[in-house]
Amino acid sequence: MRFLGNLTLQKRISLLVFGGLAFGLGLFSWLGIQSVNESTQRALDERLTIARTVASHLDETMGHMLAHLTAAANFPNGVPTEAEFGERAKLLDDWLGLAGMSTGGVFLLDNEGQIIYSEPPRPDFKGISIAQYVGDWVRRGSAGISSLVVSPFTNAPVVFATAPTFDSDGRKTGAISVAIDLSRSSMTGFIKPMTLGNTGYTEVVDRNGMVLARTQPGKPPEAFERSDHPGRFAQLVVDGKATVRTCHRCHGAEDQPQRRKDVLAFAPLSVTTWGVALRQSEEEAFAISRQLQRRLLLLGGILLGGVFMIVWVVMQGVVRPIKMLAVAATQVAAGDFDTAITYRRRDEIGQLSSAFTAMTRNLARAQDDLVSRNQELSALNSIAVAVGQSLDLEEVLESSTQMVLKVFKSDAGCVFLGGRDSQGLRLVTRSSPGKPFDCRESALASADCACHKVRRLGYTLMVNDESQCPALAGAIREGRLSSFVSVPLKSKEKALGVMNIACGNNPFTADDFRLLDSIGYHVGLAIENSMLYEDARQKEELRGQLLSATITAQEEERKRLSRELHDGCGQTLTGLLFSIEAAESIAPRESALAAKLAHTRLIAGQVLDDMRKLMRGLRPAALDDLGLVAATR
Repeated sequence: MRFLGNLTLQKRISLLVFGGLAFGLGLFSWLGIQSVNESTQRALDERLTIARTVASHLDETMGHMLAHLTAAANFPNGVPTEAEFGERAKLLDDWLGLAGMSTGGVFLLDNEGQIIYSEPPRPDFKGISIAQYVGDWVRRGSAGISSLVVSPFTNAPVVFATAPTFDSDGRKTGAISVAIDLSRSSMTGFIKPMTLGNTGYTEVVDRNGMVLARTQPGKPPEAFERSDHPGRFAQLVVDGKATVRTCHRCHGAEDQPQRRKDVLAFAPLSVTTWGVALRQSEEEAFAISRQLQRRLLLLGGILLGGVFMIVWVVMQGVVRPIKMLAVAATQVAAGDFDTAITYRRRDEIGQLSSAFTAMTRNLARAQDDLVSRNQELSALNSIAVAVGQSLDLEEVLESSTQMVLKVFKSDAGCVFLGGRDSQGLRLVTRSSPGKPFDCRESALASADCACHKVRRLGYTLMVNDESQCPALAGAIREGRLSSFVSVPLKSKEKALGVMNIACGNNPFTADDFRLLDSIGYHVGLAIENSMLYEDARQKEELRGQLLSATITAQEEERKRLSRELHDGCGQTLTGLLFSIEAAESIAPRESALAAKLAHTRLIAGQVLDDMRKLMRGLRPAALDDLGLVAATR
């Protein structure tokens, strides 16, 4: 803030405008980036949705294939004959051919995974075990599809689709397995035909990261080709998670690889441990977002330049007149109130110059008013200090009267206060030569003089006629007083009394009346405080007297009780003890009567001791003998 305060207005406006432009441009850029990011995210979400759709279609295809395979494996009579198996295998091979899948053989397996029959018939295959490829499904008795493996018969890349066989009792008798030759299978059998720009293509990978199939414009997969992210794909297949992200991929010849950033969306299959990877170059996938980004940058630059020119022109139209106003304000500050600005414009600058000219004309009058207000505040402060120095009512009224006379340069004044229980007024303090304010009617509640009228109505009154005040007639004849102002002394809208101030050589003005009203409120509040203080003091004194009388009565009562116990019960118990001792002296010794008398004497003595302790507690003898101070020591 100190740095801004040291700059000129032009520089400050420029700084603030450029700061605002920077903020606006930053906000515009942030919103643009948010829009680009949202567009990018939508593109990524769309690719992931497409990958999931393709995976769903492939799941459906694989599911149908496994369903047909399971139906073909239904042999209720146990292990079929070679002819029965051959018939089922041909039907299965025909259906797979219609689906675009080329088979490398259909095999009937036993529970150990060894070949029983094959289609087309190959006697030399009988007894060969393919358990390493299909053993898991044979043992579990469930249908499934393997990862990409090498065919043990043709060395071609194949996948085995396997379904268990059961007899009529539900016992597993083996399995049917189909070797699907991927190198001769049509792509439409695996991936739904689709178009994704000029660079987009789809791959099918197994859980080992091997590429099973790939659409155009991607190059056809080589035998047992590994994908560029085999570990990541394998983990996603195992976890069953779909994801989308950007990655780098090498293209071109092996000796001159070219790195290209692609958008990769991956979705796993649910029927088998495969996955679908959807690839597209990042440049093509985000083409709309990049185009939007470039347009936003261009639009932002154009807006920034245009706003800069407009702000510069407007700023010059504001700064130049303000500089002229600053020069004129400096002249006014030096005391030249004749300075005027004639800047003829109909906008706010023109209104400001007109207002400035009018302001300079009113400053002189305002200065005089300010001096008058300062005098009034000084007078009120003096009155407040005078009435705040004491809580004694007479001192407060005397000091406030002297101060008011000093402020208004008057030589006579007095204060009348109303009684607590009557409507009459009594003269409390007077400061004047002679007795110009002595009025016989002031003490009468039925009087209708100026002082009573001011007290009832609660406003300041100028008294300059004999009909208003009976005492004024004599004062005018003697030349002691011609007129005076009667001011109500109010507290909480209640007039407690009246202050009369004689008029001097200068007549009272409206400002003087307003000042007198304020003084009346100050003095009235001081009077109420003094009265409250006096009431509190009297009540405290009375409370002390009552407390002393209460304590004296308590002590007298204690003294009386102690004396009565001593003179009454004490003497009686003493006589009782003497009587018991006398009876003991005449009673036979060691008799039951003597024992009873001794016991009675002990009880009477104990009662007498307890009573003496009670008397000492009620009124210790040390208080009467030594006094309170010596007794407490």
